[in-house]
Amino acid sequence: MSNNTHNEKEFVQKEYEQLLQAYQQKDTVLVSHFGELSQSVISTLESSVEEKVASLEIPKGPLKKIFFISVETLQNMLIHGHKNGDGQQHNFFMLIKNGVKMNVVSANLIANNAVPAIEKQINVINSFDDEKALKAFYIEHLENNTMSDKGGAGLGFITIGMKSGNKLKVDFQKINDQFSLFTLTSTVSLE
Repeated sequence: MSNNTHNEKEFVQKEYEQLLQAYQQKDTVLVSHFGELSQSVISTLESSVEEKVASLEIPKGPLKKIFFISVETLQNMLIHGHKNGDGQQHNFFMLIKNGVKMNVVSANLIANNAVPAIEKQINVINSFDDEKALKAFYIEHLENNTMSDKGGAGLGFITIGMKSGNKLKVDFQKINDQFSLFTLTSTVSLE
């Protein structure tokens, strides 16, 4: 294991622990996960999200949005999250209830050179104040973009933005010369 690999994992784990502790002091953490993802882990997390959210007796509309965003976020981390030099992904996921809002928080490694493009894409999505305009952007994007080498057309963030009905919150923290930690927070209103 290279020194950078150790630092990447330590960095992500420390960030996870600090964020988890901060949320636990003021909110209700319903689901949390730190570590690598696989389809099996995602299935387990999806079941946990479904069980926890259903137990809160949330109206059907927000419930479906929370579940959709959770699934999309987890799949995006698995498919698009970068692997370090040893082939490991370092990720975390949290589902937090904050009064009348639910936050879906995810974090994964990204290459430093990918930060500007992701930041630009999120800024464009967040620039829409009208739900219909964002949907039109989605359709235009769907019709005019080709598939990436990982099988996506760049629609994940747009669909998350559309479903949440709120601005996406992002944070990029540089870990080393190769990688940054990308944290995405999506908020769904429960009313």
